[in-house]
Amino acid sequence: MIESMTGYGRSEGSYRDFLMVAELRSTNHKYCDITVRLPKFLLPLEAPLKKRLQERFTRGRLELAVTVNGAAGQTKRLEVDLELARQYARILKDVQAKLGLPGQVDLGMLMSFRDIITTAELEEATDDLALKIQGLVKEAMGRLEAMRKKEGQALVKDLRQRLQIIEKALYRIEARIPAMVHGYQTRLKDRIERLTQGVTLDPNRLTQEVALFAERSDVSEEMTRLKSHLNQFKTMIRGNDAVGRSLDFLIQEMNREVNTIGSKSSDAPIAMGVVGIKSELEKLREQVQNIE
Repeated sequence: MIESMTGYGRSEGSYRDFLMVAELRSTNHKYCDITVRLPKFLLPLEAPLKKRLQERFTRGRLELAVTVNGAAGQTKRLEVDLELARQYARILKDVQAKLGLPGQVDLGMLMSFRDIITTAELEEATDDLALKIQGLVKEAMGRLEAMRKKEGQALVKDLRQRLQIIEKALYRIEARIPAMVHGYQTRLKDRIERLTQGVTLDPNRLTQEVALFAERSDVSEEMTRLKSHLNQFKTMIRGNDAVGRSLDFLIQEMNREVNTIGSKSSDAPIAMGVVGIKSELEKLREQVQNIE
């Protein structure tokens, strides 16, 4: 199934005291460009995560961001030193007893010692955390891919409609060619009669001139190649491969054939048909830029 290169996938989970979020965004790009943003302690996972993304996606600018506690790099947590708190409490009670001081040694008094509760930052990912992160990224990749496929279906529908418009225009051009040659013959005959002022014309010579014009205006080869390209295009968008680059190349080739048809055909209706086809090809090209 054809996939778009734009999409978004998100997954979240928890590990111990931390809330973790994996977000994956994809936009258009000629090649596969991957950026991974991780908290410092997760940097060892950057290479394997990039490799996994490269194995699954072939085109697009992919941005993966893994955050912890809701903000990248926020990996601090509170730790209580109970043994130190016991020592403080024992010392305070001992001082109170020896000096005969009133009051009680309570929690509020202990909390005034800031080294009892400290902040600790995770310095490296444990194996369990690494597996959890990789699982979240896998989920985000699946959701991104689902969105890309959904948008790809919409793109294919639009592409098929434009291909039909181009094919109808080609049929009209093809049907117009005999009339173009006949019109040239009539105009040539009238022009010669005006110039020769009634002198008898050589019908063989006139036929020869018309034949030469028909040969110069022959676009059968271009039409055949253009139809072949259209059939290849339709076959590709029915498949499951990443065909964005191939489709872009086909559009370039179709543009080349259409330009040749326009240059060979000195006929206003055909020229209008060529302009219409080129307009649709440009719209095709814009849509193909979104395809993986």
